[in-house]
Amino acid sequence: MCGTGRALEKKPIRKYPRVATRFPVRYSVGHSMFRSHATTLGGGGLFLRGTGQLAPGTEILVRFRPAKHLRFIEARAKVRYQIPGEGVGIEFVEVRQEDHQLLLRFIHYRTGDRRRHPRVPLVTQVYCEELMWLAFSTDVSVGGMFVETKHQVAVGTRLTIRFHLEGGDPIVEAIGVVKYVVPKLGVGVQFVEIEPSDHKRLTVYVNKTPALPDPTSKAAP
Repeated sequence: MCGTGRALEKKPIRKYPRVATRFPVRYSVGHSMFRSHATTLGGGGLFLRGTGQLAPGTEILVRFRPAKHLRFIEARAKVRYQIPGEGVGIEFVEVRQEDHQLLLRFIHYRTGDRRRHPRVPLVTQVYCEELMWLAFSTDVSVGGMFVETKHQVAVGTRLTIRFHLEGGDPIVEAIGVVKYVVPKLGVGVQFVEIEPSDHKRLTVYVNKTPALPDPTSKAAP
């Protein structure tokens, strides 16, 4: 579920990450069609501006695309809460799996400071000391990494992780904090402590490796 800060204070449990955005949304109530725009996107729903006439519990059909280069997404949704004078938070109750995965990937690439820390591919095993599990990384930056796992890890969890940058190289060890969770995909970890020598090797690796394309841009394949 997603919405503004005041609404989130009433709904402290956030199942999905969310990002600020702005794109048009068409929605229908029964046989009537309306237009609005979304200011927040989450894996579980949208916050729609200027839709004060929608009461909590109303079921609607929404159609939108979060970026011009992406396909349109249709979903059945239900109004979960209303902020008078601002809009409503809606939750998806029926959405195609491939569309849901597209939204989660879009949010993942929009989350965090991508300009400050360009991501590069890194396919390697990651060992987490506290949780005693092995996972896989798909990308890394000097500020953190995305770790693929289906384990339940809460935002804010502090982790000690170990991984190889390249075969034969010493293991990199870092302490990180889970900044966001993409259910069924993995977690975004921000490095908060790392040895200077490991940070230097990580910087060298990132600088020499071509950056991953940002799928939120029009230039992405």
